[in-house]
Amino acid sequence: MRPPSIRTIPSTVALACGALGAAAAHAQVQSGPIEQVLVTAQKRSEALQSVPLSVTALDQRDLEHMGVEHVSDIARQTPGLTVVSSGPGQNILIIRGISSVAGTAGTVGYYLDDTPIAASSNAALLSLRGLIDPAIFDIARVEVLRGPQGTLYGSSSMGGTVKYVSTQPDLNRLGGKASAVLSHTQGGWNEEGNASINVPLGDGAAAVRVGVYYRNQDGYIDRYPVALNDILAIAPGGARLDNVNTERTKGARLALRLNLGAGLVANASLYYQHMLLGAPFQIDVPPGSLDRLIQTRLVAEPSVQNSTLSNLTIRKNFARYELVSSTSYYNRRVSVDEDASKVLYYFFSPTPQSSVYPGGMHGDYINREFTQEVRMVSDFSGPLQMIAGAYYHHVDAPLASEIPVPAGYNSKFGTDYGSFFKGARQATVRETAVFAEGSYQLAPAWIARLGVRAFRVSQGFAQQGDGLFNGGPSAITGSSRDHGYNPKLNLSWQATPDAMLYATASKGYRPGGPNNPAPAALCASEVAKLGLSPSALQTFSPDSLWNYEVGAKTQWLNRRLTVNGSVYSIDWSKVQQQIVLQCGFNITANFGSARSKGGELEASFQATPRLMLRATAGYVNATLNNDVPGTGAKQGDALLDVPRWSGSAAAEYNWNIGERHAAFGRLDATYTGGANSLYDRSSPFYRRAGFSQLNFKLGWQPAGKNPSWNATFFVDNLLDKIGQTGLPVAISADLPNTRRVAISRPRTIGLRLGKTF
Repeated sequence: MRPPSIRTIPSTVALACGALGAAAAHAQVQSGPIEQVLVTAQKRSEALQSVPLSVTALDQRDLEHMGVEHVSDIARQTPGLTVVSSGPGQNILIIRGISSVAGTAGTVGYYLDDTPIAASSNAALLSLRGLIDPAIFDIARVEVLRGPQGTLYGSSSMGGTVKYVSTQPDLNRLGGKASAVLSHTQGGWNEEGNASINVPLGDGAAAVRVGVYYRNQDGYIDRYPVALNDILAIAPGGARLDNVNTERTKGARLALRLNLGAGLVANASLYYQHMLLGAPFQIDVPPGSLDRLIQTRLVAEPSVQNSTLSNLTIRKNFARYELVSSTSYYNRRVSVDEDASKVLYYFFSPTPQSSVYPGGMHGDYINREFTQEVRMVSDFSGPLQMIAGAYYHHVDAPLASEIPVPAGYNSKFGTDYGSFFKGARQATVRETAVFAEGSYQLAPAWIARLGVRAFRVSQGFAQQGDGLFNGGPSAITGSSRDHGYNPKLNLSWQATPDAMLYATASKGYRPGGPNNPAPAALCASEVAKLGLSPSALQTFSPDSLWNYEVGAKTQWLNRRLTVNGSVYSIDWSKVQQQIVLQCGFNITANFGSARSKGGELEASFQATPRLMLRATAGYVNATLNNDVPGTGAKQGDALLDVPRWSGSAAAEYNWNIGERHAAFGRLDATYTGGANSLYDRSSPFYRRAGFSQLNFKLGWQPAGKNPSWNATFFVDNLLDKIGQTGLPVAISADLPNTRRVAISRPRTIGLRLGKTF
């Protein structure tokens, strides 16, 4: 007997696992069946409510009605997901409390279709160089998979995976859409526009889809010059530069679909995005605060991010299985300038530097990544189903940075410095893996799933440095190799047609790597006192975890109410930690263990044909099991950047205006709890407070299922509450008495006009 397919599940399901009801996405009264939600979380198309995983899926209409622009917006609507955001395109992802500030890779997989788009290099966890923010304009769906996904998604999916699914060309329909947005934020105007068109070529033989978008947002943070003898103050009478944190983002996507006959289909795509930030989306505290959005800097800090992703996916359908080949090349280049004036004054005052002097740091960071995956997806007639494949990933990640001696510095202070710092690094990563996951229907209501991934990772780097901060010229090389297995066991029970229970045990893994160079002559004795071997100066080991969870997916009241939830316990061993050595260098080392326990709850309710309600809640208790020397961390401390509580609630009401028009009103409330930013309790930046946000939307469009236009008035951050979203790590150095603090966007009021054809 075959496992239940999506065709056997009633199509009247309104909502599933946290997806906003499709009914609420229409600005009209909903009275009929609601479209079923499909996901590809397990690399096959399945009904979301039948997938025995903790998954949130937000489709295109959900994203639009929630006002999602960045991945940080997705986190506020998704329990268990935290985004430490330092600004657009500057994000660190955390799922289920698996947070880390060290290592060669993040703890959450990040995908655009089948391609990993997280930076897989030693710079991955510095948010500015970490994660692209794909524009949402032509995204069909975002899926958030909670818990380790190492079997199907690889080594960096320890806490879970975030997956963007792009809209694919339609072989049969000529059509398109366009929208324009005009909004206002605290003294500045923002404009945004996008358009896409789908053109069939031939009689169902091919289709091309082309999309373009542009976003121009004014800033809301003002910059002042820093006082000459006090880096915590504004220069008296200093000129103000208004709204410096501007954003200019533009991009395009070209997709081609070819139906080659006999079950053979090829999809080729090219995605490009350019983002220019006028300054960081951060304030300086002090003298700035959440009530005073200012920076104090002497040097402009623009940054540019250019990202290109090309992919070729070939699918061949046979009678009982499908073969898929996905080939991708991802190229991301980041260029950034950072003010180093305060850092130079902090280290060189009062002698020889008697006053603050303008100085900057420049960095260029590149990630070139090739990914190849081949897999078989079964459609057997018996109780057994399989997914099996092979994977190869190659990363080339050069970077270069420098703090030059500013012009006129030596003559002003009587020094003869040649360079404060100049360095370059060439890092490579190679990962190969084979994987398989099978499901077997033990009985009509019981399905067991067993998966395993065998992998091998090799890394290397060559680094050169020079300058005063480097202690003169240096050169060092390093390499590391890891291999292992990621198993997974899942058991699900379809207790009734509207209730499924499941239990999962799964392993997550993150590779080790070559360490930041620390000379043995200066640091070996200190490392030995920490209980580490001399090899810790050269490499660090992998860390891994085991996740145990149980969950339920249920529907009630004739499927008008969906309630899904899960609870979990995670044991994390050999945690990669950043250790600050007294010899003047930092290294990554494996210290001790941690535990994360918590749960997620999502509920959606079609209260009446006109009213849709939605609520989510997440609880995470992630703590260290031991002290961590060199960090200030103590046993029982909460892991960094992990809020204990988070949640959201939404209500959307639809009504008709006569016979020709329809309208909707929507109110969203989200809450992100407080979290520790540092382990050092003596620091004024030790902990950041939680914050809430309220968004309002009012929409209008012609009545009917396929309206040709729509208009939406919106107010984001209705109460104008500013919250801290992260404590960014500076590229040059962080000072103990003043830090950069990332913040949420102030109240934004705007109008969106959309057109479809």
